[in-house]
Amino acid sequence: MHAYSLDLRKKVMALYYQTGHKSNVCKQFGIARSTLDGWIKLEKETHALEPLPVVKQGRPFSIKNLEDFKQFVETTPFTKIEELLKPFEQKFGYQISYAILWRGLDKIGKTRRNTDKVRN
Repeated sequence: MHAYSLDLRKKVMALYYQTGHKSNVCKQFGIARSTLDGWIKLEKETHALEPLPVVKQGRPFSIKNLEDFKQFVETTPFTKIEELLKPFEQKFGYQISYAILWRGLDKIGKTRRNTDKVRN
C-alpha cells in the first residue's frame, strides 16, 4: 500500500469539501476512490487525518525472552524440536512457528549446528 503524506491528505480533503465530487478529486490527485473513502471515514472517526498505528497480527518473529526460553528448554524433556511447540505456548502464552523455535534453540546453543565445530 502506498503511503501518502499528511500534507497531501489535507489538500485532497480540502478540495473534496470544496467540490463535493469524489471522482474528480481522485483523478486530479491520482489516488484511488477507496483511499479517499478511507480518509473520509478516518476523519469522521478520529477528527484527524493521521494514519492509525499499525496493529501487528500473527505470530511474533522472535522469542521475547531468551533467558526464560533457555531455562524452559533445559527443564522440558523433548526428543524432537516440534515437541516443544505446545509446551512453549502453554508456558509463555503465545504461539511461535517451528522455524522461530529452531532459531531460538540455535541462539542459545542447543542445535547441532552450534555444537559441531568444523576442523581444518
